[in-house]
Amino acid sequence: MKKKILGLIVAIIVVCASVPAFLVVSLLAPTQQPTGPLDFTVSGKSDCLRFLNNSVPAIYVPFNVAANENWQLTINCTKMPGGANGYTDVYIYKGYWNGGSNYTCTSSDLYPILSDIQSVDRQIRLNSAFTETYGGSTQQSYTVFFVVPPGGQQATFQVTFKQV
Repeated sequence: MKKKILGLIVAIIVVCASVPAFLVVSLLAPTQQPTGPLDFTVSGKSDCLRFLNNSVPAIYVPFNVAANENWQLTINCTKMPGGANGYTDVYIYKGYWNGGSNYTCTSSDLYPILSDIQSVDRQIRLNSAFTETYGGSTQQSYTVFFVVPPGGQQATFQVTFKQV
């Protein structure tokens, strides 16, 4: 009888100690807050055309959109290798990825999530912006990617992300 009571007391102590510990861990866990407005310029140059070549520079824009909000991402190219004939394709990852530095990375950085990156069947061209609005009834996370176009010359992109 004493063993049953002692076992019950130990079980109650374990449960009572576990609940506060779980709450502390939950409060300390990072949450994905909605991204605020963004406005930055990013540049790079590349000699390689192949996206999967491990050293090709890529640009990424990670963002979170709160439930019931709409945000517009606009990427303008102000300098493009190849001029009016130059372009780069746009890709999206349905998740928040920030594995580079200052919005740039290399293709090899993307290998772990490569199978989850999808083409949006759109291009960025000189003086022809990529514009897309994101939002929905639940919080969403996205990362937009595009490679620095080849040609060995500097490419420059202006990125804005604003609530609409």
